[in-house]
Amino acid sequence: MIHFVLPVYNEVANLPTLLADIRQTMAGRRYRIVAVDDGSTDGSRELLERLQGDDLTIVGSALNMNVGAVFSAGIAEVLRAADADDVLVIVESDQTSEIALVLPMAGKIAGGGLDLVIASRYLPGGRYAGFPWPRLVLSHGANLLLRTIFPIAGVRDYTIFFRAYRVGILREAVCHFGLFGLIQSKGFAANPELLVKLSLFTRNIAEVPFVYDYGRKAGASSLPVAATVREYGSLIGYLRRLLRKHALATGSRR
Repeated sequence: MIHFVLPVYNEVANLPTLLADIRQTMAGRRYRIVAVDDGSTDGSRELLERLQGDDLTIVGSALNMNVGAVFSAGIAEVLRAADADDVLVIVESDQTSEIALVLPMAGKIAGGGLDLVIASRYLPGGRYAGFPWPRLVLSHGANLLLRTIFPIAGVRDYTIFFRAYRVGILREAVCHFGLFGLIQSKGFAANPELLVKLSLFTRNIAEVPFVYDYGRKAGASSLPVAATVREYGSLIGYLRRLLRKHALATGSRR
């Protein structure tokens, strides 16, 4: 079974098309959509309620919290009832995630023995399209820095939302860190934090090429560039300390 986690913050212009794409792609298959509303003020929650069916669960807060809290809430909701070999896919709600890639990504987990599959802009065939230059510079710089400091075999895209996870590897990480210790970052640094932490439990990680087309989204970006730069700096210090503690506890070396 495939569980879609949709972080939602003011996505009223994107949700109808996104939900229709998921439902069309998954027709005849077992799936579930978990929409985590992060205090939207544009009517996104009300729209989700109008579009709700047996396949759609809505969770979240009336207050705008943060990306890390949204990820944690979505993962918690899926882990309540999912089987270890189910697949959890985090999909951006602004239509920039390519829903047609979900089944191939999930197939690499179900049939290929992988624990994590990343939609990568850095493989041949993958790229950025139409990105505003401040975000493009930030993304390239952050990925280069994270690859250098926290190398993971087979991984080049550390910051992308769009990934497929085997539920069992998430459950193992939650048992180690605790549900609300798994993701400490409040903003977009939650993506590399989750990736680096999961790499402590598995080497079965791969990428598939992905074209991130910024022009597909309706509405403005919610990414605060300056705050995200500061958060990446804090994350790097935190993860370096964490990995040292992990190495001392397990006798491993990275």
